[in-house]
Parts: sequence; structure tokens; C-alpha cells
Amino acid sequence: MVKTHQAELLLDTRSILGEGPVWDFNKQFLFWVDIEGYKLHGYSPSTETSKEWSFDEMIGAAVPQKNGELLLAMEKGLAAFDPITGQLKKHGVLENSNPLLRFNDGKVGPNGNFWIGTMEKHCAPNAGNFFCVTPEFQYSFQIPNTSVSNGMAWSSDKKKFYYIDSPTFEVKVFDYDNIGGTISNEKSLFNIPKDYGSPDGMSIDEEDMLWIAHWGGNCLRRWSPSTGQVLEKIEVPAPHVTSCCFGGKDLKTLYITTARSGLDQKQLEEYPLSGGLFVYESDVKGMPINYFNAVLGNKR
Repeated sequence: MVKTHQAELLLDTRSILGEGPVWDFNKQFLFWVDIEGYKLHGYSPSTETSKEWSFDEMIGAAVPQKNGELLLAMEKGLAAFDPITGQLKKHGVLENSNPLLRFNDGKVGPNGNFWIGTMEKHCAPNAGNFFCVTPEFQYSFQIPNTSVSNGMAWSSDKKKFYYIDSPTFEVKVFDYDNIGGTISNEKSLFNIPKDYGSPDGMSIDEEDMLWIAHWGGNCLRRWSPSTGQVLEKIEVPAPHVTSCCFGGKDLKTLYITTARSGLDQKQLEEYPLSGGLFVYESDVKGMPINYFNAVLGNKR
């Protein structure tokens, strides 16, 4: 029997496409994006206050930097954003002039490199690519011809990289070289049943189990990468569950993002909390994030 739990609403943000939650443990602060709403969101559990910042282009991902700023994967390229002053600085890296493409989901790996994928806005197959960007802003192609580049996670021994390209309904595993920051030896780890909902964002806990958000599945599931079995299910009162991360002082609070995008009026009436930010208190801890440490003086 799979243990089933219920997530609770934390903030009714009604995001169009809430995505990419990331817990800045230095600040004890949560960031996430509303890609189609052109917004960056923030939440402080200690003060129970939230903030939002609006932009003139989509943001596919936001990750904390060591200097307190955020690295944003904006529609037209990478940028640094200071949430205190509101200053935005374009880096001139991974610049995108194609109005049909955008960035989607990004994370910083164990050695400090930033991993980010592109996709066609209407999910055209094989229109995107998956990149790795160093702190010196040198980038390389890692996986070509991706469709909807999504969940990423690294094993605690830093030897495995887990990756999801959502339309494939499978989780892939690569050998990961932490010194070189490269991936190789691609394999299919396990397949997701179609009626579970498409696999979207992903997080990993301290036991190396994978927590996968299911678009169209109303839930988050905890999977064993060694057996492909579902261990737990967190039900969410929103069909399109997009991603999750562990946060809080003990890294046991699961923050879960959802979307309203793609839902018709009847579905929105049935699931009015769609697009909100949800929480679930887990029995297991997550893994702390890695911070991006931009090296100044290089191409910006």
C-alpha cells in the first residue's frame, strides 16, 4: 500500500504557471516563478509574508547566488537580479531571439554549474536543448533536441544525475562527473504510467528518493530510483502540479507549485486553488541547494 497524504494551501497566488520553487537556506526564504505570468515570487515563513516582482519577459527559472542575488533564466537570456534593490543585469549569455522559445526549469549542480533547458512555448517536440553553464558563464550543450526539459536531481554521492523530459514519461539517469561537471552514459531509469500524469519538476531527499510532480495527476509522488516503485503520494487539490522543493529550518517542508495554464473553465471551477503554492510536512529531510557563484569580469 502506498502511503497517501494531503497537501495544504499556503498561498492562493493563482499563478498561471507556477514553477521552480527553490529554498534559499541562507536567507530562510522561498523563491519560485510564474513563467506565463512574468513574475518572481518570494515567501518568508518566519514572518509569513510574501513578495512578488514583475518583469517584461518570461522567467523559466530562478536560482540563488552566493552574493545574495538571483540568477534568472529569462526568455531572452540569463540575467542577475537583486531582490532588495530590484536591479536587473543582463549577462549576454544564452541569448534567445526566437519568440517561440523560452527557458524551462534550471538548477545548480554539486560543483556549482547551472543546468537549464529550453523548450518551444507550445511544447513542439525536439525543439529545445539542455545546457550547462559554468560560474565563468561558459556554456555547453549537454542533451540536444529535448522537448519539455524538466526535473533535475543529483544523488548524494554526486555520481548520478536524474533528468526528466516530460513528454517521454520516463526518468533518465546519467553518470555524473562532479569534477568536470559533465554527464554521460544515458539510461532509462523507469517509466511513468500515462494515467499518473506527466512527470514535471523533481526534488531528491536525503535518502536519495525522488519526489516528482505530476502535471495532470493532482499529486506529488515519492519514487525509489532503484526499483521504480512509488513509496508515497501527496495529493494536491489542483490538476497541474508542476514542481517541489524541500525547505524550512529542518528541510522537511515540501513546497509545491501548481498551474492554472491548460485548464478549462469547468476545471477551474472544480479546482479553484489551481495556481496556488501548497505545503506538506515530510518525515524525511531534503537536500540543501547549491548556490551559483558568478565569477565577475567574464562575459556578462
